[in-house]
Amino acid sequence: MLCAIMGSVPDTSPAFPVVLGLGANEGEPRVQLVRAIQELRSAVEGPVWVAGLYQSAAIGPEQPDFLNSAVLLDFPREPLALLELTQAIEQRLGRIRRGRWGPRRIDLDLLWAGERQVRSARLTVPHAQLTARAFALLPLLELCPEAADPEDGQPYRSLLPRFHSQRIQKIDSAGWELVP
Repeated sequence: MLCAIMGSVPDTSPAFPVVLGLGANEGEPRVQLVRAIQELRSAVEGPVWVAGLYQSAAIGPEQPDFLNSAVLLDFPREPLALLELTQAIEQRLGRIRRGRWGPRRIDLDLLWAGERQVRSARLTVPHAQLTARAFALLPLLELCPEAADPEDGQPYRSLLPRFHSQRIQKIDSAGWELVP
């Protein structure tokens, strides 16, 4: 719905809709996610819509569950500039890169950018693991129910049955980031 609303506005700028995934499982995950959303709102022009809050089992080594969400925003520059912005936010919020699938104080991933595709050494859009991870796909679909793979047009919603074995639970509705 939100993606459709954004798409109905005349496109007079180079901005494009993008969905970022947010996750944290170290420190105070909910606080870290709220801080990341605040940083994004300060860094971009225009609204930043936020999906509900989900709790999901970690992938990889034994560690606490993650809290996950997603944000939808318009970004006026190239996707690599957005990657640099999200990595700077992660650094300010105390992310330490310790290896693949480990615990994280904050994680911001560019999940999907409408019809845009990026394949480079630094960035892949749509996210390479988007279609395998309920914690990424469910919040994205909450913001953009009609989202589809830009390469083959397959609606992401059609992939939902494959996630029955992944432990994930929606624990709060949209607007959770506004509650003190």
